[in-house]
Amino acid sequence: MAPKVLISKFVFQRLKGMKTPFRGCLYGVEKENSRVILGFTVSTPPEDEVSPFEKATCELEKITNNLPAGVEFCGYIAAEQDVPDVQKLLPDMEDTFLLACSFSGEHKAGFVAKRSFSKVTIDVLEDMHELYLVKVHYKERIALKASQESVREYFLKIREKLSCGKIVFHQRDSDLFIGSSTDEENDETVDDVFSRVSGGKSKKENEQRSLHLDTLVNVAEERDEGKVSFKIKFSPARRMTVPLHLEGVALVPSGSTQLYDLCVEALERNLQLVEEAHRDIIEKDDDVLAVKTYCVQLNDFGHTFLCAWPIGIESGDAKLKEKRRMYHKILGLPLTRPHFRRMNAGIDGDPKILQNTHIGLKGQLAGGQQYLVQGTYGYYHYMQQNYDDSGWGCAYRSLQTIFSWFRHQGYTEKPIPSHYDIQEALVSIGDKPRAFLGSKQWIGSTEVSLCLEKFLNISSRIMFVQSGAELAHKGAELAMHFESQGTPIMIGGGVLAHTIIGIDYNRLTGELKFLILDPHYTGAEDLSTIQHKGFCSWKTINFWDKKSYYNLCMPIRPIEF
Repeated sequence: MAPKVLISKFVFQRLKGMKTPFRGCLYGVEKENSRVILGFTVSTPPEDEVSPFEKATCELEKITNNLPAGVEFCGYIAAEQDVPDVQKLLPDMEDTFLLACSFSGEHKAGFVAKRSFSKVTIDVLEDMHELYLVKVHYKERIALKASQESVREYFLKIREKLSCGKIVFHQRDSDLFIGSSTDEENDETVDDVFSRVSGGKSKKENEQRSLHLDTLVNVAEERDEGKVSFKIKFSPARRMTVPLHLEGVALVPSGSTQLYDLCVEALERNLQLVEEAHRDIIEKDDDVLAVKTYCVQLNDFGHTFLCAWPIGIESGDAKLKEKRRMYHKILGLPLTRPHFRRMNAGIDGDPKILQNTHIGLKGQLAGGQQYLVQGTYGYYHYMQQNYDDSGWGCAYRSLQTIFSWFRHQGYTEKPIPSHYDIQEALVSIGDKPRAFLGSKQWIGSTEVSLCLEKFLNISSRIMFVQSGAELAHKGAELAMHFESQGTPIMIGGGVLAHTIIGIDYNRLTGELKFLILDPHYTGAEDLSTIQHKGFCSWKTINFWDKKSYYNLCMPIRPIEF
């Protein structure tokens, strides 16, 4: 009997954005009597006689260690403008699952056996509730010589340590320890483990459940009683001691009894990525550098993607850029925006800053369509960082919000500039006199654009309107900005500055609402208060002063990856 097939909604969402026919591999998780497909790779036609599906298989192997443990090859995909003819695909295929589909989502799905296609019905997976997200951490310090042989030998020893059954996983803030078991009848499932950790408390309906485990190594060894021995080895070779911090990720299906094995596999996949990174560094620079793991959450995929990048090497390095290019190509991502840089892992300098405070708000404009900021931003407002800028710092805070957007999207690793940093930048380019430093003088949209260019080499478009009422006629331009650029907009008029992070626009009537992030808030970082008191809310055209003119700073997203 053929297994039940579930395909993530993200697969069909991604297909809608594809424009060029392709072949590729499907990957996902095998459950008992079912197959959960989470994503696909994109392979261009091979230049030699190799089958397009064979080429796709080789490309999936290149990113297998980047995917969560438990995620494996699940079949093939063939996508075109219209649903491809299945019979023409069969000669190139091995026996497996096949999804033949159009970019609009129409499809034929089934299993191939001996060049015969048996159609099956698929279900769409709307959430990840049945797959536990497990993160496993492992730390130690390693001493490496700057040679390929040293790296190979050392990482082989670590791999043996992970696979020998002597490691134990510990759930943080609990008395739960998970070890290897030789008891073949051990039937404790991941659900049992989660229930013990959570105390029987269930999470929100359909929300993915997660476990965070630390790795403990049993270093005790059996020795003859009363005998102590030491082995000392001297070497003239220089060794560098660097930290090794693995952050393995696994997707464990509900009902699985393989939690321990998948945790080990998660560390082994991560270890392989770190070893490859060390090899690349030594090949290029004949040196040893620390390598850090970054767990990237791809918004349009629904799963994480693990990267291992050396610390101290800029994102523009040719070797790192080439690896990112490979990831983009295999996953069918355009080379127009970053997806795999360090900052794409969601790292922010201040964990107290709220992010994406608009989530949960509804525009409620009849016949309207929402055009929103794309990605993540931090909400910066008066009085944060124990700095009193009430009454004069609103544009500075709007600039910090925009700057945070470029950090979160991976365009920069630079820290958020302080008020003094902003003033210093304006003085350095000759826009302000030295007396401006340390003052409480306002800045406007033009100064914000100058700072973005100074700090990030980002260009901006400045839109000018004679009055707040004139903004009612700018719906189409603002919609185009959020569709093509997706960046927050700083708007200044009179003595006030705000950040526009979206619009709700009815193209037939011209009616327009603005999603406003208000930097004049002075309270605590409480999302409910911020939304209910209107500091992040939808505003009508009447929000703008009809007697004041306004300048809008509309940052342009750079084309890079």
